[in-house]
Amino acid sequence: MPGSIVDVSTLKNTIKKIQACGIQDYTLIMDRGFFSTPNLEEMVNSGLSFIIPPSTTMKTVKEAISIIHSSISNPNNLNIYHDEPLFVSPVTINIGEFAVEGYTYYDQKREQQERQSFYRRLYDTVEALRKIEIRSWMNPLDVFKEIAKKNAQYIDWKVNNNRFEVELKKNAVSQRVNRMGRFILLYNGKFGWEECLSLYRSKDVVEKGFDVMKNELDVMPANVRKDSTMRGYLFICFLSLILRMRLMKLMREAGLSSKYSVEALVTELEKNRVMILPDGTQIVTEQTKRQKEIFKVLCA
Repeated sequence: MPGSIVDVSTLKNTIKKIQACGIQDYTLIMDRGFFSTPNLEEMVNSGLSFIIPPSTTMKTVKEAISIIHSSISNPNNLNIYHDEPLFVSPVTINIGEFAVEGYTYYDQKREQQERQSFYRRLYDTVEALRKIEIRSWMNPLDVFKEIAKKNAQYIDWKVNNNRFEVELKKNAVSQRVNRMGRFILLYNGKFGWEECLSLYRSKDVVEKGFDVMKNELDVMPANVRKDSTMRGYLFICFLSLILRMRLMKLMREAGLSSKYSVEALVTELEKNRVMILPDGTQIVTEQTKRQKEIFKVLCA
């Protein structure tokens, strides 16, 4: 959908398209761009199953994040997801006239990665601004916006002797850092914390998968001579996404998604070998303990 069209009419039309295909049992998984009070009220009133992260600009969401900021790291909230520690706590947030259930997640590894990336971007932006010499024909505000981009909200600036004098906004930076590694998923339906997170991240897999397909296709035309070949290639890529989603569903139902990512599971299983002896006899190599556990629950 176009990013600028996120109102209730878009949501209603999408639901009509789904129902027109004969699909009855489904869950809407949306990104933050579709989060709004009217959309949430429409979905809850219609009894729709959904998963969506809330906008952090909403007052009730800010209050919820503030309350759970220190309590989320309580050892009693500790879980394991994809073989990594993850703190999880249930949360209820008032959206319009409804109290919507959800889960708060705190990933310390993700927090560290976000901090490093964020501080590096801020440092590079500040250094770039300080190197600029403001010419008479330049508009300082336009120059600042062009260089700072999304980091502009964290920087105070003025021009002195044709140079930028910049200073980071401590409160703005602190507020951003305090949210790192923490995120909320709201839902309607019956979802455990693991299923809720796994389903939401599966949305990213599909979107990134299509991005990969697009990137691959960008370099393919020089080598593809027929439309049929291009269509075939696209079809194979699409099938691979379907297979991946199916595997993720099986892993989630078997309780494997808390221990393995798709990549980790495939890496573990690819160690399996079938040996073909000179007389044609096939011998399957011995399975590791992990492989036996995976096959036992996946094939149950």
